[in-house]
Amino acid sequence: MHECPTLPDRNIMPGTPGELSSEDLVEADNALAYVKNAGFKVDWLEKKLTKVKENKKVHIGETRMRELEEELKNLKQKSLKVEAMLEKEKADVLAATHLTLDEFV
Repeated sequence: MHECPTLPDRNIMPGTPGELSSEDLVEADNALAYVKNAGFKVDWLEKKLTKVKENKKVHIGETRMRELEEELKNLKQKSLKVEAMLEKEKADVLAATHLTLDEFV
């Protein structure tokens, strides 16, 4: 019986998920498919690639969460400023209205 050759288990995907682009992952998928079609047993590599993709999704999600948190913080600060301006405007209008009413009395 002819056994399929197996590639050595090596760290062939260096870098953190943030350093790998989506294009890099597509290329890795294509290379994996090519190697599998050539008859190599690369289940270990497929598992690693799947893990890298999952890590990439987590990394993207964490980065987006930080961006949204920063945006929310800025919006809250702006909201507080606008709220303070509104309260000042209300106070000015109330004071002006009170003076106008006093003039009639």
